[in-house]
Amino acid sequence: KQWYQRRVHGVVNLIGCVLGAITCLAFLVIYAVHSVNQELEGTKSEFGEMVGMVVHVILSIVLIICIFYIIIASILIHGARTGRPGFLTPWLVLTIISMGLQVLNAIDGLIALELAKTLITIIGLVIEAYLFICVWSFRKQLKEESVIVTRA
Repeated sequence: KQWYQRRVHGVVNLIGCVLGAITCLAFLVIYAVHSVNQELEGTKSEFGEMVGMVVHVILSIVLIICIFYIIIASILIHGARTGRPGFLTPWLVLTIISMGLQVLNAIDGLIALELAKTLITIIGLVIEAYLFICVWSFRKQLKEESVIVTRA
């Protein structure tokens, strides 16, 4: 049952990443079309160009992160499916980094007295911590099984 749960978690993670990448790509295309229309109509301002460049860079970075997450989630699924604990490690590392950034985000929300942001971040952090513990324990179980198999 546990390998099935890891696979389901990996698949859900993968679906979220794919949806994020598709959304980012759609916004990049929509923004590019909008920019071309403004340029053709001559209504584009210098400020609009600067904002456009920032939006383009941010969306491109988010798209790259989504693609990276797709790769990591695919590796997680493959590791859970084949029982290879080393393939779970990239997801664990990425999750630790993500959790660290969420802690900083929660602290920022507390400092800015944005209680809704802080509460949502903490809820996300608790869910992510639970998933981290599940994958960590599965990785540990796989490592223990591989040690028993090699000794036998």
